Amino acid sequence: MKNNDQVLILYHSGAGSTKTIAEIYYEMLHLYSIELSPINFQYDYQRLESYQFLIFAFPTYHCSPSSSMVEFIQQMPSFDQPKKAFAFTTCGLYAGNALREFIKKCSVKNIIVNGYSTYRAPATDGVLLLPPLSFMFNYQKNIAAQIKRDINKIKELIKSDTNQMQSPAFKLYTILNYPNKLIGKAYQHKIKLLPENCTKCYRCIEDCIRQCWNATGKFPQYQAVNCECCFRCIHHCPSGAIVLSTRTKKRLKLNQKFYTNIKENIIQRSKGLV
Repeated sequence: MKNNDQVLILYHSGAGSTKTIAEIYYEMLHLYSIELSPINFQYDYQRLESYQFLIFAFPTYHCSPSSSMVEFIQQMPSFDQPKKAFAFTTCGLYAGNALREFIKKCSVKNIIVNGYSTYRAPATDGVLLLPPLSFMFNYQKNIAAQIKRDINKIKELIKSDTNQMQSPAFKLYTILNYPNKLIGKAYQHKIKLLPENCTKCYRCIEDCIRQCWNATGKFPQYQAVNCECCFRCIHHCPSGAIVLSTRTKKRLKLNQKFYTNIKENIIQRSKGLV
């Protein structure tokens, strides 16, 4: 391994579907000098210069890349020299043109995305808003095989000298989905806190990259203005105090326990051990 084989996985995740895959990537690329880091809006972009290869991971919301990842890239200064990268997204049903949009934004920063992938994953919103459909709680059936292929592809890209941009073709079905996309982005869900359940752990405040929760009142206060409806606060509230409605209060949550129970199985299958 060369000294410059420095790999950085930068991810944004809502409830945890994207984070889980990013963690699997991290474990399966252990032969490289690799780091795993969530994005934030106070990120020291200068440190990115020391990495040979970047891996970007983000969820798809309404057939577009997450607002947080888009803003993270927009704030990033352009690289003087081309920076090689791989990108993947997770989605509940369809990714639309999310990767295509993201790769275009990367090219403006002189980030050359050499490969990409999409994984169907547990639906952060679907498990709360729709009837309890089993496929909404699962990753795609062939995810282990796909991850293994993608890891092998990344290893090839790291070793190669290619600087050729790769981007998926435009998805025509997104034209039909456009009205639904506009409505979905415009509608603000009425996330609320149940004071009688709140233990004041303030995890909602600590976890929210968009600072939608604050401690200005007796209990955490929610402000919808910057919310992208990742529903992390709902899924990870340890006391179930944050809800969309009383009807969804008892729904199964996509919390750390949920993802821990399935992560190791995916890793073992990806490595071909089971």
